[in-house]
Amino acid sequence: MGPSEELAVLGLSEFNRLSRFLLTSHSSCRHGDNTNSWWLPRSPVSTVTGALRPSVCSGRAAAAAVVAGRRRREAGGLRWGPGRASGRGVGAVPGKPASPGRGAPGRRPRSPPLPGPMAGAVGGTGGSGWTWRPVARDPLLARAFHSCTELRGRFYLVGGLLAGGAREPSSDMVVFDPAGGQAVRVGALGGPRRSHHDAAPVGGRWLCVVGGWDGSRRLTTVSALDTERGVWEAWTAAPGSCAPAGLSSHTCTRLSDRELRVAGREGGTRTQRRYGSIYTLRLDPGARTYCYKEEGYHTVSRSGHCAALLQSPGPHPGHQLLLFGGCNSAEPEVAGHWSHGKIKEEPPVAPRLMEQLASLVSSGQGSRQGPRGLRHHSCSVVGPFAVLFGGETLTRARDTICNDLYIYDTRKSPSLWFHFPCADHGLKRVGHRTCLWNDQLYLVGGFGEDGRTASPQVCILDLFI
Repeated sequence: MGPSEELAVLGLSEFNRLSRFLLTSHSSCRHGDNTNSWWLPRSPVSTVTGALRPSVCSGRAAAAAVVAGRRRREAGGLRWGPGRASGRGVGAVPGKPASPGRGAPGRRPRSPPLPGPMAGAVGGTGGSGWTWRPVARDPLLARAFHSCTELRGRFYLVGGLLAGGAREPSSDMVVFDPAGGQAVRVGALGGPRRSHHDAAPVGGRWLCVVGGWDGSRRLTTVSALDTERGVWEAWTAAPGSCAPAGLSSHTCTRLSDRELRVAGREGGTRTQRRYGSIYTLRLDPGARTYCYKEEGYHTVSRSGHCAALLQSPGPHPGHQLLLFGGCNSAEPEVAGHWSHGKIKEEPPVAPRLMEQLASLVSSGQGSRQGPRGLRHHSCSVVGPFAVLFGGETLTRARDTICNDLYIYDTRKSPSLWFHFPCADHGLKRVGHRTCLWNDQLYLVGGFGEDGRTASPQVCILDLFI
Protein backbone atom coordinates (compact mmCIF):
# COMPACT_ATOMS: atom_id res chain seq x y z
CA MET A 1 0.00 0.00 0.00
CA GLY A 2 1.51 3.34 -1.07
CA PRO A 3 2.38 6.27 1.18
CA SER A 4 -0.57 8.26 -0.14
CA GLU A 5 -3.08 5.84 1.44
CA GLU A 6 -5.06 6.98 4.45
CA LEU A 7 -3.18 6.26 7.71
CA ALA A 8 -3.89 6.62 11.40
CA VAL A 9 -2.73 9.76 13.20
CA LEU A 10 -0.70 9.22 16.36
CA GLY A 11 -1.91 11.41 19.25
CA LEU A 12 0.45 13.54 21.31
CA SER A 13 0.06 11.54 24.52
CA GLU A 14 0.61 8.30 22.60
CA PHE A 15 3.74 9.71 20.97
CA ASN A 16 5.17 10.90 24.28
CA ARG A 17 4.71 7.44 25.79
CA LEU A 18 6.19 5.81 22.72
CA SER A 19 9.14 8.18 22.51
CA ARG A 20 10.10 7.50 26.10
CA PHE A 21 10.07 3.78 25.32
CA LEU A 22 12.02 4.17 22.09
CA LEU A 23 15.06 6.06 23.34
CA THR A 24 17.39 3.81 21.42
CA SER A 25 15.13 2.67 18.61
CA HIS A 26 16.10 3.06 14.99
CA SER A 27 15.16 1.64 11.64
CA SER A 28 15.36 -2.01 10.91
CA CYS A 29 15.66 -1.14 7.25
CA ARG A 30 18.77 -2.66 5.70
CA HIS A 31 20.46 -2.04 2.38
CA GLY A 32 18.10 -3.05 -0.40
CA ASP A 33 15.11 -3.35 1.94
CA ASN A 34 11.98 -1.53 0.76
CA THR A 35 9.97 -1.55 3.99
CA ASN A 36 10.13 2.26 4.30
CA SER A 37 10.92 2.05 8.03
CA TRP A 38 11.34 5.17 10.12
CA TRP A 39 13.24 5.77 13.35
CA LEU A 40 13.05 7.95 16.44
CA PRO A 41 16.11 9.90 17.64
CA ARG A 42 17.78 9.01 20.91
CA SER A 43 16.52 12.15 22.66
CA PRO A 44 12.71 12.37 22.78
CA VAL A 45 11.59 15.85 21.83
CA SER A 46 8.17 17.36 21.52
CA THR A 47 8.95 18.78 18.09
CA VAL A 48 7.74 15.69 16.31
CA THR A 49 8.08 16.91 12.75
CA GLY A 50 11.79 17.42 13.32
CA ALA A 51 12.17 14.25 15.37
CA LEU A 52 11.09 11.77 12.70
CA ARG A 53 13.62 11.24 9.96
CA PRO A 54 13.86 8.68 7.18
CA SER A 55 16.14 5.72 7.70
CA VAL A 56 19.29 5.31 5.65
CA CYS A 57 17.69 3.19 2.95
CA SER A 58 18.29 2.82 -0.78
CA GLY A 59 16.26 2.41 -3.92
CA ARG A 60 12.50 2.70 -3.91
CA ALA A 61 12.35 2.81 -0.09
CA ALA A 62 14.25 6.12 0.07
CA ALA A 63 12.20 7.63 -2.75
CA ALA A 64 8.94 6.62 -1.10
CA ALA A 65 10.15 8.01 2.23
CA VAL A 66 10.89 11.39 0.67
CA VAL A 67 7.46 11.48 -1.02
CA ALA A 68 5.72 10.47 2.21
CA GLY A 69 7.56 13.16 4.18
CA ARG A 70 6.63 15.83 1.64
CA ARG A 71 2.97 14.83 1.70
CA ARG A 72 2.93 14.82 5.50
CA ARG A 73 4.30 18.34 5.59
CA GLU A 74 1.76 19.51 3.02
CA ALA A 75 -1.05 17.87 5.00
CA GLY A 76 0.08 19.58 8.20
CA GLY A 77 0.11 16.44 10.32
CA LEU A 78 2.06 13.27 11.03
CA ARG A 79 0.51 10.00 9.89
CA TRP A 80 1.71 6.75 11.28
CA GLY A 81 1.07 3.10 10.74
CA PRO A 82 1.40 0.50 13.47
CA GLY A 83 4.78 -0.21 15.07
CA ARG A 84 6.70 -3.34 14.20
CA ALA A 85 8.85 -4.96 16.85
CA SER A 86 12.37 -6.02 16.11
CA GLY A 87 15.44 -6.91 18.09
CA ARG A 88 16.66 -3.31 17.82
CA GLY A 89 13.48 -1.41 18.58
CA VAL A 90 10.16 -0.62 16.94
CA GLY A 91 9.88 0.78 13.47
CA ALA A 92 6.68 2.64 12.59
CA VAL A 93 5.90 1.83 8.98
CA PRO A 94 4.29 4.54 6.87
CA GLY A 95 2.13 3.38 4.04
CA LYS A 96 0.30 0.72 6.01
CA PRO A 97 -3.21 1.15 7.48
CA ALA A 98 -3.45 1.16 11.25
CA SER A 99 -4.76 -1.96 12.89
CA PRO A 100 -5.16 -3.09 16.48
CA GLY A 101 -1.88 -4.26 17.98
CA ARG A 102 -1.34 -7.65 19.56
CA GLY A 103 -3.71 -8.04 22.48
CA ALA A 104 -5.43 -4.70 21.76
CA PRO A 105 -9.18 -4.70 22.45
CA GLY A 106 -9.94 -2.88 19.24
CA ARG A 107 -9.02 -0.07 16.88
CA ARG A 108 -8.13 3.20 18.56
CA PRO A 109 -10.27 6.18 17.59
CA ARG A 110 -8.57 8.73 15.39
CA SER A 111 -6.51 11.12 17.52
CA PRO A 112 -6.26 14.86 16.87
CA PRO A 113 -3.29 16.07 14.81
CA LEU A 114 0.00 16.63 16.54
CA PRO A 115 1.13 20.20 17.27
CA GLY A 116 3.31 22.15 14.88
CA PRO A 117 7.08 22.01 14.74
CA MET A 118 7.72 23.90 17.99
CA ALA A 119 7.50 22.62 21.54
CA GLY A 120 6.38 25.97 22.89
CA ALA A 121 4.84 26.92 19.59
CA VAL A 122 2.48 29.83 19.21
CA GLY A 123 -0.09 29.45 16.50
CA GLY A 124 -0.86 32.02 13.86
CA THR A 125 -0.73 32.71 10.19
CA GLY A 126 2.70 34.31 10.50
CA GLY A 127 4.26 31.04 11.65
CA SER A 128 6.10 32.66 14.57
CA GLY A 129 6.78 30.68 17.71
CA TRP A 130 9.33 29.62 20.29
CA THR A 131 10.68 26.61 22.13
CA TRP A 132 13.42 25.57 24.52
CA ARG A 133 15.71 23.24 22.56
CA PRO A 134 17.84 20.77 24.59
CA VAL A 135 21.57 21.06 23.87
CA ALA A 136 23.09 19.18 26.82
CA ARG A 137 22.09 16.75 29.54
CA ASP A 138 24.00 15.78 32.67
CA PRO A 139 22.82 14.56 36.11
CA LEU A 140 25.23 17.04 37.71
CA LEU A 141 23.01 19.85 36.46
CA ALA A 142 19.81 18.49 38.04
CA ARG A 143 18.96 20.99 40.77
CA ALA A 144 16.60 23.88 41.58
CA PHE A 145 16.75 27.10 43.58
CA HIS A 146 20.44 27.34 42.78
CA SER A 147 22.45 30.16 41.28
CA CYS A 148 23.82 30.06 37.75
CA THR A 149 26.31 32.78 36.87
CA GLU A 150 28.25 33.31 33.66
CA LEU A 151 31.93 34.10 34.28
CA ARG A 152 34.63 33.92 31.60
CA GLY A 153 32.45 31.92 29.25
CA ARG A 154 31.50 29.31 31.87
CA PHE A 155 28.30 28.81 33.87
CA TYR A 156 28.94 28.37 37.60
CA LEU A 157 26.11 26.48 39.33
CA VAL A 158 26.24 26.77 43.11
CA GLY A 159 24.16 24.84 45.65
CA GLY A 160 20.41 24.45 45.32
CA LEU A 161 18.03 21.62 46.13
CA LEU A 162 18.65 18.32 44.36
CA ALA A 163 15.10 17.02 44.82
CA GLY A 164 11.73 18.34 45.87
CA GLY A 165 11.18 18.16 49.61
CA ALA A 166 14.90 18.14 50.38
CA ARG A 167 15.67 19.72 53.75
CA GLU A 168 19.37 20.31 53.22
CA PRO A 169 20.65 22.38 50.30
CA SER A 170 23.66 21.17 48.35
CA SER A 171 27.15 22.54 48.89
CA ASP A 172 28.67 21.42 45.61
CA MET A 173 29.54 23.52 42.59
CA VAL A 174 29.28 22.49 38.95
CA VAL A 175 30.87 24.33 36.05
CA PHE A 176 29.19 24.01 32.66
CA ASP A 177 31.00 24.86 29.43
CA PRO A 178 28.31 26.03 26.94
CA ALA A 179 30.73 25.86 24.02
CA GLY A 180 31.62 22.22 24.61
CA GLY A 181 28.39 21.13 26.31
CA GLN A 182 30.30 19.54 29.21
CA ALA A 183 29.65 19.78 32.97
CA VAL A 184 32.17 19.02 35.71
CA ARG A 185 31.94 19.10 39.49
CA VAL A 186 34.56 21.38 40.99
CA GLY A 187 35.98 20.26 44.32
CA ALA A 188 36.74 23.73 45.69
CA LEU A 189 37.25 23.62 49.45
CA GLY A 190 34.87 25.44 51.78
CA GLY A 191 31.89 25.63 49.44
CA PRO A 192 28.79 27.20 51.03
CA ARG A 193 25.68 25.08 51.60
CA ARG A 194 23.01 27.29 50.03
CA SER A 195 19.66 27.43 48.30
CA HIS A 196 17.36 30.34 47.42
CA HIS A 197 20.45 32.59 47.23
CA ASP A 198 21.85 34.81 44.51
CA ALA A 199 25.32 35.30 43.07
CA ALA A 200 27.22 37.86 41.01
CA PRO A 201 30.66 38.02 39.33
CA VAL A 202 33.13 40.57 40.67
CA GLY A 203 36.36 41.74 39.08
CA GLY A 204 36.25 39.05 36.42
CA ARG A 205 37.69 36.69 39.02
CA TRP A 206 35.43 36.24 42.03
CA LEU A 207 31.99 34.67 42.21
CA CYS A 208 30.18 36.22 45.20
CA VAL A 209 27.30 34.24 46.73
CA VAL A 210 25.00 36.49 48.76
CA GLY A 211 22.59 35.32 51.46
CA GLY A 212 20.33 32.30 51.07
CA TRP A 213 19.14 29.36 53.14
CA ASP A 214 21.74 27.00 54.65
CA GLY A 215 19.30 24.39 55.97
CA SER A 216 18.66 26.04 59.32
CA ARG A 217 18.54 29.82 58.86
CA ARG A 218 18.58 32.69 56.38
CA LEU A 219 21.91 34.38 55.92
CA THR A 220 23.23 37.75 54.81
CA THR A 221 26.89 36.76 54.56
CA VAL A 222 29.01 36.83 51.41
CA SER A 223 31.03 33.80 50.30
CA ALA A 224 33.36 34.33 47.36
CA LEU A 225 34.95 31.80 45.03
CA ASP A 226 38.37 32.79 43.77
CA THR A 227 38.19 31.19 40.33
CA GLU A 228 41.93 31.57 39.76
CA ARG A 229 42.90 29.66 42.90
CA GLY A 230 39.81 27.45 43.10
CA VAL A 231 39.20 28.33 46.77
CA TRP A 232 36.13 29.61 48.61
CA GLU A 233 36.61 32.58 50.92
CA ALA A 234 34.32 33.80 53.69
CA TRP A 235 34.43 37.58 53.40
CA THR A 236 33.78 39.66 56.52
CA ALA A 237 31.40 42.56 57.15
CA ALA A 238 33.10 45.94 57.11
CA PRO A 239 32.62 48.37 60.03
CA GLY A 240 29.34 50.24 59.66
CA SER A 241 27.65 47.52 57.61
CA CYS A 242 23.86 47.53 58.17
CA ALA A 243 22.93 43.98 57.24
CA PRO A 244 19.33 42.81 56.65
CA ALA A 245 17.66 40.41 59.09
CA GLY A 246 18.13 37.51 56.69
CA LEU A 247 17.88 36.97 52.95
CA SER A 248 16.29 34.22 50.87
CA SER A 249 14.57 34.23 47.48
CA HIS A 250 15.98 37.73 46.98
CA THR A 251 17.79 39.33 44.04
CA CYS A 252 21.27 40.83 43.62
CA THR A 253 21.73 43.09 40.61
CA ARG A 254 25.10 44.43 39.46
CA LEU A 255 25.23 48.22 39.29
CA SER A 256 29.00 48.24 38.81
CA ASP A 257 31.87 45.83 39.29
CA ARG A 258 31.94 46.51 43.05
CA GLU A 259 28.30 47.38 43.81
CA LEU A 260 25.11 45.31 43.95
CA ARG A 261 21.49 46.27 44.60
CA VAL A 262 19.76 43.76 46.91
CA ALA A 263 15.96 43.50 47.07
CA GLY A 264 13.50 40.98 48.43
CA ARG A 265 12.58 38.96 51.46
CA GLU A 266 14.16 40.06 54.70
CA GLY A 267 13.59 37.59 57.54
CA GLY A 268 11.24 34.60 57.72
CA THR A 269 7.55 34.45 56.97
CA ARG A 270 6.59 35.20 60.57
CA THR A 271 8.79 38.30 60.77
CA GLN A 272 8.21 39.48 57.21
CA ARG A 273 7.18 43.12 57.10
CA ARG A 274 4.53 44.53 54.80
CA TYR A 275 7.21 46.30 52.82
CA GLY A 276 10.58 45.31 51.47
CA SER A 277 13.81 47.15 52.15
CA ILE A 278 16.33 47.96 49.44
CA TYR A 279 20.05 47.60 50.17
CA THR A 280 23.19 48.58 48.35
CA LEU A 281 25.94 46.01 48.85
CA ARG A 282 29.50 47.21 48.27
CA LEU A 283 32.21 44.62 47.78
CA ASP A 284 35.95 45.04 48.30
CA PRO A 285 37.88 42.06 46.83
CA GLY A 286 41.21 43.46 48.00
CA ALA A 287 40.16 43.62 51.66
CA ARG A 288 37.79 40.64 51.34
CA THR A 289 34.98 42.68 52.94
CA TYR A 290 31.40 43.68 52.18
CA CYS A 291 29.16 46.48 53.45
CA TYR A 292 25.35 46.78 53.40
CA LYS A 293 23.65 50.16 53.27
CA GLU A 294 19.87 50.45 53.56
CA GLU A 295 18.31 52.83 51.07
CA GLY A 296 15.73 55.39 52.12
CA TYR A 297 12.78 53.93 50.25
CA HIS A 298 10.88 50.65 50.27
CA THR A 299 9.03 48.35 47.91
CA VAL A 300 6.16 45.92 48.23
CA SER A 301 7.16 42.86 50.23
CA ARG A 302 8.39 40.33 47.66
CA SER A 303 9.91 36.86 47.66
CA GLY A 304 10.87 34.69 44.71
CA HIS A 305 10.78 37.67 42.35
CA CYS A 306 13.27 38.68 39.66
CA ALA A 307 15.02 41.96 38.89
CA ALA A 308 16.06 43.61 35.63
CA LEU A 309 18.26 46.67 35.09
CA LEU A 310 16.87 48.33 31.96
CA GLN A 311 17.25 51.63 30.18
CA SER A 312 14.47 54.10 30.95
CA PRO A 313 12.10 54.82 28.05
CA GLY A 314 11.05 58.34 27.26
CA PRO A 315 12.77 61.68 26.65
CA HIS A 316 15.08 61.44 29.70
CA PRO A 317 17.43 58.48 29.20
CA GLY A 318 18.82 56.61 32.16
CA HIS A 319 18.48 53.28 33.91
CA GLN A 320 15.91 51.81 36.23
CA LEU A 321 15.85 48.63 38.27
CA LEU A 322 12.52 46.82 37.94
CA LEU A 323 11.19 44.04 40.17
CA PHE A 324 8.85 41.45 38.62
CA GLY A 325 6.63 39.03 40.55
CA GLY A 326 7.10 37.66 44.04
CA CYS A 327 3.71 39.05 45.10
CA ASN A 328 0.17 39.34 43.73
CA SER A 329 0.90 42.47 41.72
CA ALA A 330 0.96 42.18 37.93
CA GLU A 331 3.01 45.33 37.35
CA PRO A 332 6.76 45.78 37.85
CA GLU A 333 8.00 48.03 40.62
CA VAL A 334 10.90 50.47 40.41
CA ALA A 335 13.63 49.69 42.95
CA GLY A 336 16.08 52.31 41.77
CA HIS A 337 16.53 54.97 39.12
CA TRP A 338 19.75 56.47 37.76
CA SER A 339 20.28 59.33 35.33
CA HIS A 340 22.23 58.98 32.11
CA GLY A 341 25.86 58.04 32.63
CA LYS A 342 25.53 56.92 36.25
CA ILE A 343 25.38 53.19 35.45
CA LYS A 344 28.54 51.86 33.84
CA GLU A 345 27.43 48.23 33.75
CA GLU A 346 27.26 46.98 30.17
CA PRO A 347 24.93 44.04 29.51
CA PRO A 348 26.01 41.24 27.16
CA VAL A 349 25.56 42.03 23.49
CA ALA A 350 23.02 39.82 21.71
CA PRO A 351 22.06 41.49 18.40
CA ARG A 352 20.56 38.41 16.73
CA LEU A 353 18.43 37.40 19.72
CA MET A 354 17.35 41.01 20.23
CA GLU A 355 16.23 41.21 16.61
CA GLN A 356 14.32 37.95 16.94
CA LEU A 357 12.57 39.13 20.10
CA ALA A 358 11.57 42.35 18.34
CA SER A 359 10.09 40.32 15.48
CA LEU A 360 8.26 38.01 17.89
CA VAL A 361 6.53 40.82 19.79
CA SER A 362 5.65 42.47 16.47
CA SER A 363 4.06 39.28 15.10
CA GLY A 364 0.73 40.01 16.80
CA GLN A 365 0.58 36.55 18.35
CA GLY A 366 1.30 37.51 21.96
CA SER A 367 -1.41 38.81 24.23
CA ARG A 368 -0.87 42.12 26.05
CA GLN A 369 -0.88 40.49 29.45
CA GLY A 370 1.76 40.52 32.17
CA PRO A 371 2.37 37.81 34.78
CA ARG A 372 0.25 38.06 37.90
CA GLY A 373 1.21 36.39 41.16
CA LEU A 374 4.30 34.71 39.69
CA ARG A 375 7.34 33.67 41.73
CA HIS A 376 10.51 31.57 41.39
CA HIS A 377 10.62 32.28 37.65
CA SER A 378 13.63 33.31 35.59
CA CYS A 379 14.48 36.66 34.05
CA SER A 380 17.22 37.77 31.67
CA VAL A 381 17.80 41.16 30.07
CA VAL A 382 18.30 41.13 26.30
CA GLY A 383 18.82 44.71 25.15
CA PRO A 384 15.54 46.60 25.77
CA PHE A 385 13.69 43.38 26.62
CA ALA A 386 13.22 41.52 29.89
CA VAL A 387 12.53 37.84 29.12
CA LEU A 388 10.65 35.97 31.86
CA PHE A 389 9.90 32.24 31.83
CA GLY A 390 8.19 29.62 33.97
CA GLY A 391 7.75 29.93 37.71
CA GLU A 392 4.98 29.18 40.15
CA THR A 393 1.69 31.06 40.11
CA LEU A 394 -0.05 32.27 43.25
CA THR A 395 -3.40 32.65 41.49
CA ARG A 396 -4.55 29.01 41.60
CA ALA A 397 -4.35 26.08 44.00
CA ARG A 398 -3.62 23.31 41.45
CA ASP A 399 -1.32 23.05 38.45
CA THR A 400 0.72 25.93 39.81
CA ILE A 401 3.97 25.42 37.87
CA CYS A 402 4.05 27.39 34.63
CA ASN A 403 5.68 27.20 31.21
CA ASP A 404 4.72 30.60 29.78
CA LEU A 405 7.06 33.10 28.14
CA TYR A 406 6.65 36.79 28.97
CA ILE A 407 8.50 39.61 27.24
CA TYR A 408 8.61 43.13 28.69
CA ASP A 409 9.36 45.65 25.94
CA THR A 410 10.82 48.98 27.07
CA ARG A 411 11.56 50.47 23.65
CA LYS A 412 8.65 52.90 23.93
CA SER A 413 6.81 54.60 26.76
CA PRO A 414 4.74 53.13 28.28
CA SER A 415 6.47 49.76 28.26
CA LEU A 416 4.43 46.79 27.03
CA TRP A 417 3.92 43.20 28.15
CA PHE A 418 3.66 40.30 25.70
CA HIS A 419 2.49 36.86 26.82
CA PHE A 420 3.26 33.73 24.77
CA PRO A 421 1.67 30.60 26.28
CA CYS A 422 2.93 27.06 25.85
CA ALA A 423 1.07 23.77 25.54
CA ASP A 424 4.03 21.48 26.30
CA HIS A 425 3.85 20.39 29.96
CA GLY A 426 7.38 19.03 29.66
CA LEU A 427 8.64 22.63 29.63
CA LYS A 428 7.16 23.55 33.02
CA ARG A 429 9.89 24.86 35.32
CA VAL A 430 10.23 26.39 38.76
CA GLY A 431 13.40 27.39 40.62
CA HIS A 432 15.38 27.40 37.36
CA ARG A 433 17.83 29.93 35.91
CA THR A 434 18.45 31.53 32.53
CA CYS A 435 21.84 32.85 31.35
CA LEU A 436 22.68 34.95 28.31
CA TRP A 437 25.89 34.01 26.50
CA ASN A 438 27.13 34.22 22.92
CA ASP A 439 23.85 35.67 21.61
CA GLN A 440 21.83 32.77 23.03
CA LEU A 441 19.63 32.43 26.10
CA TYR A 442 20.23 29.25 28.12
CA LEU A 443 17.81 27.51 30.51
CA VAL A 444 19.47 25.55 33.32
CA GLY A 445 17.93 23.29 35.97
CA GLY A 446 14.67 23.74 37.85
CA PHE A 447 11.94 21.37 39.02
CA GLY A 448 9.50 20.09 36.42
CA GLU A 449 5.72 19.75 36.40
CA ASP A 450 5.59 17.64 39.57
CA GLY A 451 7.57 20.22 41.54
CA ARG A 452 9.94 17.52 42.80
CA THR A 453 12.03 16.22 39.89
CA ALA A 454 14.99 18.38 38.91
CA SER A 455 15.76 18.72 35.21
CA PRO A 456 19.26 17.65 34.09
CA GLN A 457 18.91 19.45 30.77
CA VAL A 458 20.42 22.62 29.39
CA CYS A 459 18.27 24.24 26.71
CA ILE A 460 18.53 27.29 24.51
CA LEU A 461 15.66 29.52 23.44
CA ASP A 462 14.79 29.02 19.78
CA LEU A 463 12.62 31.66 18.12
CA PHE A 464 10.88 30.89 14.83
CA ILE A 465 9.97 34.05 12.94
